[in-house]
Amino acid sequence: MRAIQKVHPRPLDEDVVLIGIDEGTYAAYDEPSALWHRHYGAMLRALARAKPRAIALDVVLPERSFDFILKGSDIALMQGLALLKVSHVPFVYVQTISDKGAPAPIQSNLVTYLTPDNFGLDQQVPDADLTSRRFFHATRDSTGKPVPTLASQVLRQLKIPVTEGYIDYSIGAPLEYVPMQAVEKMTDAQLRKTFGNRIVLVGSVIGGTDRWRLPTQLLAHDPGRARDPTGYDQPGVLIHAQVIRSHLATGLLHPVPIGLRWLAMAVAATAVLISASPLVVIGVAIVVPLLLFGAGLATIVSAQTILPLASIIVTFWVALLVRGIFDAIEAVIERFRLQQSFSGQVSPAVMREMLGGGLSPGVSGQLAEVCVLFSDVRDFTTLSENMPPQVVTTVLQRYFDRMVHAVHRYDGTVDKFIGDGMMVLFGAPRKSKDPCGEAVQCALAMMLALDSLNEEFKREGLPTLTIGIGINYGTVTVGNIGSSERHNYSAIGDAVNVAARVEGLTKELGRKIIITDAVVSRIEERFHFDPLGTHKVKGHSPVNVWGIRTARSAPSLADTMEVVR
Repeated sequence: MRAIQKVHPRPLDEDVVLIGIDEGTYAAYDEPSALWHRHYGAMLRALARAKPRAIALDVVLPERSFDFILKGSDIALMQGLALLKVSHVPFVYVQTISDKGAPAPIQSNLVTYLTPDNFGLDQQVPDADLTSRRFFHATRDSTGKPVPTLASQVLRQLKIPVTEGYIDYSIGAPLEYVPMQAVEKMTDAQLRKTFGNRIVLVGSVIGGTDRWRLPTQLLAHDPGRARDPTGYDQPGVLIHAQVIRSHLATGLLHPVPIGLRWLAMAVAATAVLISASPLVVIGVAIVVPLLLFGAGLATIVSAQTILPLASIIVTFWVALLVRGIFDAIEAVIERFRLQQSFSGQVSPAVMREMLGGGLSPGVSGQLAEVCVLFSDVRDFTTLSENMPPQVVTTVLQRYFDRMVHAVHRYDGTVDKFIGDGMMVLFGAPRKSKDPCGEAVQCALAMMLALDSLNEEFKREGLPTLTIGIGINYGTVTVGNIGSSERHNYSAIGDAVNVAARVEGLTKELGRKIIITDAVVSRIEERFHFDPLGTHKVKGHSPVNVWGIRTARSAPSLADTMEVVR
């Protein structure tokens, strides 16, 4: 209702007029409000001269006469009522329900001028949040007899069909009331200009008396607003005014039939089929309710129909939430399945990138600064010729278990196994702050792991192993390398070739680990390196290489050839 008031205001050409009883009224009259008969009479006589369309008085008539206190008060009020009758001005007085559940009695000497059509019940039906939104044309007393409400009686006297439903609080501009004490001071011209051919309502606008919570601000200047800064706790007479306004305009509002409501909720529930990225889902969760809200405004204005927006939007959001939970569970299951299927085929770093979406699907590549480590078992071909195939497989499996454990300890990525050799990347697929340091630490850890493994092999009568490791740093292309049908994560480039050639120098130079100058220049202060000079490598210009001091000397070739027969 507030949104429609702002984006599509709909003032009425012949709007109702409100006469308000405010603090100024109490200050202007010397008598207590129960003795205001002559003031009400003066106001009614003035209104009769203005020829209004109808008058609704949200003021309860006294149950008994007080003429013995203030002589002439009854006759003043009766003169006003009589003049309205003579002038054929429809008027309705409000009536309340007594403690016994029946309409409250009125002063007996006024009955001559009043008929049942001149009374309407002051009955409001608040919703659960204590806000008045609905209108019923009648209520029932203790005997079950229907008693018409104030607004419905006014509409009937004006021959306007009365309907029930939700009050349209977006109709009409904010009302400016005329103080009651000002009416009897107006000239006839002012009276006709202000009230002529208009529906006039009279009621209290002071704070603390007959106040109801309404959806919108109907009173432009509310004297009782200080009690409620929000401005929505307003005089009850405004409810009667807005019911009449709604009937004068397009009518009351009606909710869609219950069948259509369930159908709309069923359609909203199909959002459970939406499968998209979280960003798209969040966008849909925001945009669709906004569109529905716009449609709700349009149906109120054009069709006097209230869409069940809350039901539809909540159903829509619940459907999206259910889908999100389902997708999350499915993603967890899929991650678990991938881990189970590929944990032995790719390195943990590659697996994390796959699961996190960091690797593009299909053949792809990008430049990266990486440290490449090549390791190879020396003379393993000769060793394997003297061992059964099952023993060869067991030895290699146990050897690679120890080496791969060392690689993963320092966040390395096993690129591939090449027979008894291994290619490892540091700094890809996830970038590292210290790829060269990690590679050298990994190489030393591999040597220590091999020492421990060789001790086990000796005890078991198996041949011990000797390995050579080459390490180089440079720019390579990393990504899914291969064909569109078969590819795997790998690295290619000159830095890879140099690392492989440097590993080949280990046997020639009698060193277990050889490192290029590109690596040493980045971590020189953390390790003790031995300069080994510049050496030629196949397919590349000479390379300056270094050794690193280890805790043991390299075993002789004779030791590696010991075989248990």
